[in-house]
Amino acid sequence: MRSRFLVAISIIFFVTTLAFAGGWKKLFDGKSLKGWSRKAVHGGRGGIWVVENGALVADQEKDHTGGLLGTERPYSDFEIELEFQADYPVDTGLFLRTREDGMGYQITLDYRDKGYVGSLYAPAAGDFLVQYAEWKKIYKEQGWNHLRARIEGQPAHLTAYLNNVKTIDFTDSKERYPRAGYIGLQVHGGQGAWGATSKARFRNLRIKELH
Repeated sequence: MRSRFLVAISIIFFVTTLAFAGGWKKLFDGKSLKGWSRKAVHGGRGGIWVVENGALVADQEKDHTGGLLGTERPYSDFEIELEFQADYPVDTGLFLRTREDGMGYQITLDYRDKGYVGSLYAPAAGDFLVQYAEWKKIYKEQGWNHLRARIEGQPAHLTAYLNNVKTIDFTDSKERYPRAGYIGLQVHGGQGAWGATSKARFRNLRIKELH
């Protein structure tokens, strides 16, 4: 009996150690929206978000509005990684250091004919900070794509990798957004931004805070 107890304790310790290895922590538990909330920004109410098969699944509202699903706490300097899958067409994105009005650094996940995946956009200015034109060569139309990003400093320095290929390496020239803000996942509003049956999916989200 004692040996079984010791084995159980060892397994728990091993699993816990793996979960926090290298300072990484889960942002999404794979079962619920705990730690996240819909943000009524960008002219919408946040979009529709459900959990299916261990993934966050996003859709537009019936009136074609969207918004953000954001973390309930702010983050400043960190690395983040996730897997995502988008039906065609879908305009979504990962927002970093997001203000309460929904503006922040956006890593674009815009899977449309004239869209860009893995570029850096400044929504408040309405312009790209970095455009990665070759994204279709590394993007997986079927299956899951991997995204890793890092942001630190003020003015911010950002890097991002799509399927292990660097698409962003940018140092801002000004304090464009706050030093800390929430992390957001986007449902872009508008009929042209989202297909009638399209969905965006996110899973295996984790974060490592720096410093």
